Amino acid sequence: SLTFLAGSAISSPGEYEQYYLQRGPMPFEALDRNGDGIVTAEEHATVREERQTARAKAGYMMRNAGKPSSFEKADIDGSGAISRKEFSNWQNMRFQQRW
Repeated sequence: SLTFLAGSAISSPGEYEQYYLQRGPMPFEALDRNGDGIVTAEEHATVREERQTARAKAGYMMRNAGKPSSFEKADIDGSGAISRKEFSNWQNMRFQQRW
């Protein structure tokens, strides 16, 4: 449950493998590796790499593996970190662009 995960740090990459294998965006808690309420570029890169590895091992097609990270786009205020609010706003913008 996401309520349980809020504010908790990830102790191992395997804890979030369910998110790595599902389609679509991961919850903020899966990206906020240390549970401090922000996602750094390092956290984002680590999760992206782990997700790509898990998906490749599971036999998923890796169409966007070579695309640059979307961290800069999600860091709307350019602070070098993504807050929960920025993450939510970014997801909403992405959803609207698809329709």
